Amino acid sequence: MKLKLQFIIAIFIALVIYIPAVQAQAILTFSGGNGTPLSITLRRSVTYTINNTQCANAGTGPAFLFDEAGNPFSNTFPSFTGTITYSINGGAAQPITKANSGTANNARTTNDIYVFGNVPGVSNGSTVVLSAGTITTTGNVTAAPPADGRFPTFIVNNFSIQCSANGVSASPTAATVSISGRVMTASGRGIMNVRLSLTDSNGQVRTARTTSFGYYRFDDVQAGETYILSAIGKRYTFSQPVQVLNINEETDAVNFIADSK
Repeated sequence: MKLKLQFIIAIFIALVIYIPAVQAQAILTFSGGNGTPLSITLRRSVTYTINNTQCANAGTGPAFLFDEAGNPFSNTFPSFTGTITYSINGGAAQPITKANSGTANNARTTNDIYVFGNVPGVSNGSTVVLSAGTITTTGNVTAAPPADGRFPTFIVNNFSIQCSANGVSASPTAATVSISGRVMTASGRGIMNVRLSLTDSNGQVRTARTTSFGYYRFDDVQAGETYILSAIGKRYTFSQPVQVLNINEETDAVNFIADSK
């Protein structure tokens, strides 16, 4: 066992690849849907600065838009409960109670998710903080959950007019992060049911399997450590089946490409 561990550590030292954090404004993960309640998790808090007067007379609370996150609600407004809240200029935490998805009249895409609350009016120059947490629909959602990812985010008013600078995600404060990515063919089609193994420097192994679209994820990974990540598929082989990772922050683009069937 000691020789095996020494061999693994030797591979780590020889092959370490540093994967820098991908800069983005918001980290969202999704679960449920497909006829069950849909949950949205914001992994880190986001801070916004209101930079015009378009939100000052909004009839509803500020809407936090996540650009190109998906369209699971098809322009409906489901109710939510959960732990994501927002505060204005350091004031009391306000709950997120509803969401929507679809076309934003003056935003940059037609595939956005919005979450919002009930406190109306945000003045020019205000600082608004959206907390990390999870919200879940009070009813079932027919659509499948969107793909996890990092999305530009900003605040819009009730006419979908942008009224803040892009939000800035907080730096990680926890000792654990997530590793995620996709396993796919050379043409970009996701491969399901591929087994991923994540081995730490102590020889401890965790496993995950890809979804029907080829995505996988490991949560609660200790930051500042080195790991071996390998992919094994029954019908596919990979030119690079093993990747050695030095993980210092959230990492969402560790992909495997199949080279044969």
